[in-house]
Amino acid sequence: MLQFVGYNFFSDGDALNNAPSAIDGINNIQLTNAIYDHLNITRNTSTEVSTTIPTVWDYDTIIDASFDGNLSAGNVDFLIEEISAIKIKRRVQGTFDWITLNTVPINTVEDLTFAFNDLLNADYTTYDYALVPIMEDVEGEYIINSILSQFNGVFIGDYSTIYKFFYDVQYGTNARNQQIGTFQPLGNQYPIVIANGALSYESGTVSATILNDDFEDTGLVNAPAIVEKKTIIKDFLTNKKAKILKDWNSNIWLCIVVDSPQVTYKSGSGMAIPQIQFNWIQIGDATNQADLYNNGILPNPD
Repeated sequence: MLQFVGYNFFSDGDALNNAPSAIDGINNIQLTNAIYDHLNITRNTSTEVSTTIPTVWDYDTIIDASFDGNLSAGNVDFLIEEISAIKIKRRVQGTFDWITLNTVPINTVEDLTFAFNDLLNADYTTYDYALVPIMEDVEGEYIINSILSQFNGVFIGDYSTIYKFFYDVQYGTNARNQQIGTFQPLGNQYPIVIANGALSYESGTVSATILNDDFEDTGLVNAPAIVEKKTIIKDFLTNKKAKILKDWNSNIWLCIVVDSPQVTYKSGSGMAIPQIQFNWIQIGDATNQADLYNNGILPNPD
């Protein structure tokens, strides 16, 4: 009996089929002149020929179309069944420690469309951002994109709110605080220095002029808008919660506002142009997941 490239030429089910061939670079497919119930394309060339319709989208699946009232052939339906959430993660490029910025629950196809603004980024820093699918509490493959963070001004904010200081911004003395004690015993020329604690944190002062948000574009002072903005900023600074303070020099601190913010007014402005000043102290590391979570800046990563 004649055998041709592995096929029984006279009697098996593929006797009249064209001889199989390998074609590279296939990027489209066209179905014509027939009624089709299902189309499945896979990279796995070792799969046995079968009339059973595949029910699982695996890593080799390229297209799976059921033609159930639409022409969808992607894996959205499979994703919704498998994925419970998507984590948004970030790390400084070249490092290995990821910070989980948010976890988005996935229950419907619509949940896969979302936007997220990272307000905790430092200036002039290249970050890797990753979307990570969660399947039964197990992380899937990371989808990574890199972005260079750049901005102008001094900002203070938290996870969802941020305010920009741009006009007449000044830093007061920035101190590195430590706890050092001295004991002066009788009969000694020099004191005994005691440093039992591990305290080491920054503190400082920020002052800036508050103007209406559109002043940079219009050059016009809008007194009612400034009064409203001043009140909102004072309420934010005195809410007794942790904040992120960052600037266009790549400084970034996890801090809290202490004492009482002071408001003065530019001479000759008729109290229309306020200048605000506040003191702050560092309460953690702005790049540390645990510090950000424990101080309420980030939601629970789990």
